[in-house]
Amino acid sequence: MRLRALRGPASSRRESRSATDPVARRLQLSTFAERARPSLLGTFAIVSLIPLAALGFGLFHFLNNQIRSRALDGARNSATLVARSSVTPILLHADLRAPLNLRMRQALDASRRQLQAAGVVRVKLWNVDGRVVYSDDRALMGRVFPRSEEFAKAADGHVASDISDLGAAENVADRRYGKLLEVYVPLRSSHGRVGGVFEMYMPYAPVAAAILNDVRALALILLAGVGFLWAALFPIVARASRRLRRHAAETEYLALHDRLTGLPNRALYLDRGQQALLAATRRGDRVGVLVVDVDRFKEINDTLGHRCGDALLRQVEPRLRIALRAGDTVARLGADEFGVLLADVSDRASAIDVVSRIRQAIEEPFVVNDVPVAVEATVGLALFPDHADNIDDLLQKADVALHTAKAARSGWQLYEPRTDEDRRPRLTLLPELREALEGGQLVLHYQPQLRIATGTVSSVEALVRWLHPTRGLLAPVEFLPVAEQTGLIHSLTHYVLDEALRQCKRWQRSGFELGVAVNLSARSLSSTDLANQIRELLEQRQVAASSLTLELTESAIMSDPFRAVTVLSELRQMGARLSIDDFGTGYSSLAYLKRLPVTEIKIDRSFVSNMAADEDDAAIVRSTIQLAESLHLDVVAEGVETATTLDALTEFGCPRVQGFFLARPLPADELEQWLRDRPVADGDREAVGQWR
Repeated sequence: MRLRALRGPASSRRESRSATDPVARRLQLSTFAERARPSLLGTFAIVSLIPLAALGFGLFHFLNNQIRSRALDGARNSATLVARSSVTPILLHADLRAPLNLRMRQALDASRRQLQAAGVVRVKLWNVDGRVVYSDDRALMGRVFPRSEEFAKAADGHVASDISDLGAAENVADRRYGKLLEVYVPLRSSHGRVGGVFEMYMPYAPVAAAILNDVRALALILLAGVGFLWAALFPIVARASRRLRRHAAETEYLALHDRLTGLPNRALYLDRGQQALLAATRRGDRVGVLVVDVDRFKEINDTLGHRCGDALLRQVEPRLRIALRAGDTVARLGADEFGVLLADVSDRASAIDVVSRIRQAIEEPFVVNDVPVAVEATVGLALFPDHADNIDDLLQKADVALHTAKAARSGWQLYEPRTDEDRRPRLTLLPELREALEGGQLVLHYQPQLRIATGTVSSVEALVRWLHPTRGLLAPVEFLPVAEQTGLIHSLTHYVLDEALRQCKRWQRSGFELGVAVNLSARSLSSTDLANQIRELLEQRQVAASSLTLELTESAIMSDPFRAVTVLSELRQMGARLSIDDFGTGYSSLAYLKRLPVTEIKIDRSFVSNMAADEDDAAIVRSTIQLAESLHLDVVAEGVETATTLDALTEFGCPRVQGFFLARPLPADELEQWLRDRPVADGDREAVGQWR
């Protein structure tokens, strides 16, 4: 392994990584913050005391007032009872505006002595004019005083009360009484009218003591109730706090990790990658960014089910770890794509060595639910600072390299700047291609296929061209890859099929018994409505299904073989002919070929055009023709560019040929003229060369 060794011992590496990893740093800061701030439970313990204390204080204040009111009401009721039982009977028929007679005063003196013996401090009797008509203090009798608020209420027929503090009274002898409860009771005459007011002073201390006892009992009850409520809420909040913490931890983990494999996801991969670039910049090192695609995963997923597919994905990371160091990062970027971050790479050769070991590790058979499964890996590689100076661009370039490797079937690819240079013009074509479909800029050219035995042209292949307004006539290779990477390929295929069938019907009406061949892409096979669309087009153009040949490459079929068998069987039952295009360049097995409902195979031009110079190619072509004959399949050899090649194919017994030696792809009107002008072959092979 040629990766540069990490500096320092393992502990130093961990400390260095912790220092440069922002996620680790955030976790450290988060831990510190959690220690610095109170927990939810602590916050509840503190904050909940405020509303509970406010609730307790409010209840205490309310009930305290209720207790005081009840205590005072009790005192007033006592005073009212005394007045009605001891005073009112004496004065029932008296006119308090006149002086009291001796008998009334003696009776009132006797009642006063009884009241004082019961604890009443002082009594007064007023008429409604505010004159004192009786008092325990003889000096006050006959005097008139201003009407107080309590006196006025009593004169109106209501019992009133007030608390007086004699602690600062002018009369030193009265100071000993302290606080007194004054009660004003209206006295009614025999006619029911208020004729006077009875004022009684009672000690306030017993009332205050009763209030205090009740308030203390209330305070204890409220304190116990609030404490019980707080204690009951505390474990509930404690459980909620633990659940929230666990949920927050899970949410934070899932935000940075893949749910299925537990690996870092794209966000965490990019985060670690950017920090690796910063560290590499300081050290002057390289960083490798790899995108690893698991080939044939879709086939396994569709065949064995998603559960087996998931089980396979969970086994990929341990395999990747075999080829990596402990400090390298493995992440899941997509369905079957994994990202690898090589944080310290000495040179390109070291990174390429890791790529080779990754592919070797993945190629070892997996065991999924006791079923051995063989897959391969395609890897795209980009290096810092060679290809980009930020992690986003590096990942994008590694992805470009991955797609380049998949297209070339090379297994892996180091990013090359010219790849992007080739891709950019194609990407700019996409909006223009949409306009071309709508604006009629796409045209079809047709290349004839000759049946050697009869010298007749029985079919033509439809090839799409783009008549670009500024770039001229564009070949399919310049725009079809763009369409195949988007859903636009479906609209384009529909257009080509419709136009080819329309032209086929026109030729048949003109007396030319021609069939037409149209190429289908792998994306077309994925359409669930392909067979129905073709059936509708055949009916609209009134063309027999046997006049239509649908060509598919081996790679298109094998990208999803189970789906391909289903769709092709439906098309064949419809009556359409099916052809395997570019035969010999794919990886389909002969056993699988037998299962496909195809009617012909087209030998790839790479073998046909090179037969004269390469005996191996000639042997491949001869064997393919013999194979097709054994399987009762028709054969078309494409790429016939010389008379020598045509002679060799005739000798091999090839039924049909196609190539520039016969005719280039031509517009429909030129092909029709070519068909009219070509010499009639009366079994004369020498006339073939003149048909160009």
